[in-house]
Amino acid sequence: MKWLCALLLAANFTLWGYNSLQTTHISTRTNAQINADKVKLIASLPMIVVNRPSPTPDTEAAPLSDPIPTPSPGPTPTPRPTPPPKITVCMRWSGTGQEQSDTMRQRLKSLGLTSSETNISGKVWVYIPPQTDFELANRKAQQLSGQGVQDYYVINNGGRWQNAISLGVFSSREGAERRLNELKSQGVKSAVVRERDDSPSHTVFTLRKITPEQQQKLEKLNSQLKGAQLQISNCS
Repeated sequence: MKWLCALLLAANFTLWGYNSLQTTHISTRTNAQINADKVKLIASLPMIVVNRPSPTPDTEAAPLSDPIPTPSPGPTPTPRPTPPPKITVCMRWSGTGQEQSDTMRQRLKSLGLTSSETNISGKVWVYIPPQTDFELANRKAQQLSGQGVQDYYVINNGGRWQNAISLGVFSSREGAERRLNELKSQGVKSAVVRERDDSPSHTVFTLRKITPEQQQKLEKLNSQLKGAQLQISNCS
C-alpha cells in the first residue's frame, strides 16, 4: 500500500509541473501577439567610414597657424655725451732784437703754428750797457736772475750793442720809466733808459686759436728766451 501511495504522489507532482509549464508558454505567446502592433521597423542607415591618416612616429601634428613672433626688446641705446667745446685763446709773443725774433719764428714753425707779425721800433729802451765780453755779460745776467728779474736778454749779434743786456723795449717814455722803477725795487742799479733811433726793435707775433696744449709748449719756449714776453691778448 505504501508504494502505491508514493506512486500516486509522484504522479500528482508530475502533472502539476506540466500544467505550470504550459501556462507560462501560453502567456508569453499571448503577450507577443498583443504587442505585435506596436513593433515598427526602422530602416538601417549605411555606415560611413572616415579614413584618417595614422600619424607616423617621426612626424608631429602641425599647428593650425604659425605663432606671431614677439619682438624681443633690444638694449636701450646709450646717449652719446656731447663733447665740450674746445677752448682756445689768442696770444702775443714778443722778443728783443732781430736775432731773438728769428729764433722765435723758427720755434713757431716747428710747432706748426702760424702767426701775424708786427715790427715795432723801440723808441725807448731799458737796458744795461754792454759788458767787456760775453762771459761777463752772462754773469751779470745770472745776477739779475738771482734778484728776481725774469725778462732780460743778452744781446749777441755782433753789432753795436753786443754784450748789452736788454730789459725791455717800449713805445713810450712812461712805460720805460715804470719798468725802470720796477728794476730798482728789485735791486738793479745799472739799468738805464735810452731814447734813440738805433735802439733795438722787436717783433710781436700774434697767434690765434691757441689750445691749452699749445699754450703750455709756448710757455716752455718763452722761458728759454730771456727777455721774450708771452701773454694772452684780446682776439678782436
